Amino acid sequence: MMDMELGWKLERAEGLGLEQAGEIDPWLGRSFYCESCGKDHAVPIRRVIIERGALAALPDYAQERELRSLLLVCDRHTAKAAGEELLGRCREAQLDARLVVLTEDEHGELAADERAIVQLLLHVDAASQAIVAVGSGTLHDIVRFAAFKTGRVFLSVPTASSVDGFASVGAPLILGGFKQTVPACAPEAVFADLALLAHAPQTLTAAGFGDMLGKYTSLADWELGRLLLDEHVCELSAEMTRQALARCVDHVDEIAAGTEEGQRRLMEGLILSGISMLIVGHSRPASGAEHHLSHFWEMRFLQLRRRALLHGAKVGVAAVRMAGLYAQTAQLSAEAVRAAAAQRLADPAFLSPAQAEAAIAAGYGTIADQVRAENAAELDPAGREALLRGIGERLASRWEAVQAVCRSVPGPEQMAQWLSRAGGPVAEAQLGVEPELVEQSLRYAKYVRSRYTILRLQEWLAGTAAQPEVAAGVQAQTE
Repeated sequence: MMDMELGWKLERAEGLGLEQAGEIDPWLGRSFYCESCGKDHAVPIRRVIIERGALAALPDYAQERELRSLLLVCDRHTAKAAGEELLGRCREAQLDARLVVLTEDEHGELAADERAIVQLLLHVDAASQAIVAVGSGTLHDIVRFAAFKTGRVFLSVPTASSVDGFASVGAPLILGGFKQTVPACAPEAVFADLALLAHAPQTLTAAGFGDMLGKYTSLADWELGRLLLDEHVCELSAEMTRQALARCVDHVDEIAAGTEEGQRRLMEGLILSGISMLIVGHSRPASGAEHHLSHFWEMRFLQLRRRALLHGAKVGVAAVRMAGLYAQTAQLSAEAVRAAAAQRLADPAFLSPAQAEAAIAAGYGTIADQVRAENAAELDPAGREALLRGIGERLASRWEAVQAVCRSVPGPEQMAQWLSRAGGPVAEAQLGVEPELVEQSLRYAKYVRSRYTILRLQEWLAGTAAQPEVAAGVQAQTE
């Protein structure tokens, strides 16, 4: 893997393994063979600086890399928080730097959609060597896509510890009203200034913590995919995510207090989570059903022209909800599950794609075609029955292992307690997500991505003893 224009390549590394899973620096700029999964991995990020004064290190890095022309991209808030200062520092270093402030939509918001992408691309000229994202998650997604499409170097300056996407390679964009992750690029370097992060609104910090808390359910969902579909799981990536999560949970009080040490631990966790996605080339270790609920709510809010909610705040609340589903599912006996699976497999309607087609039409309306495309394999009549029969057989033979995965997720009360300590919302009502929308998301959000999650497992458990109480039980635990 090489940057053809600037002429650098990843260093081949040996001896990297699970013992370094909780560190950042050993992986930077490296490609390596992974003994845990038997695949080659690569981390194109060359440098990560998480310290007070990191902002001042960017001009030096640009000079080192012979990047003379920089496009600094902000919104109106981050321009004042960091963009104008960074512009001055770049010009003091004799760099040709320009500041671009992306304008908001009619709701006073900036979304990672076609409007914002075109707005930025109009400012990228032939002289621009690097595009610098100065902001939080949405702005980073806009910039990473623009940098990827134009072949420019992408540099990252987080202004809040709000999401784990700073280091990721995919860009979650809203295209035609549908939230989808498209190929883009990871930043070449990340400059996270602790003094800047400590001054960010606590709501953004709490959102970053909520995004991290969702890793409990995303990791469990990934393991369900392995057990029920023989999905490939990289243990190194999973362990990176586990250690990133532990780093945040272990320092929840510092994070809640907004101290620089708390910001350091949270940002380290967010970056490490991003690296875990980089090495496997997808978001599976860090995004599961909790993200699918978040995306469903976001798309519905777009359709209704309502103001957007913070991504991490939604993920945290959705993770509490999914933890409740895991807790309820863990109580089911093998006999009950085998009976439920047999009943489902004997139902011609369940084996037909017609029910899924109808659900997608009912749940997604005008963007149903994009959702159908995402779920094409499941909607294929030729392969659907074989797929479902395979899952049913594994449910019957591997229930103890599935049950162990369910029990590995902290209970919803514990998840809610951690979120509350960090200052984040713990229930949908606090977000303004109505009960009707919650129920719709529990039925339809599983189609947001073609991935196996706890929501897809619920399809098999209708009629089991614990299942009818799931929704009511989760709500009671978080009120």
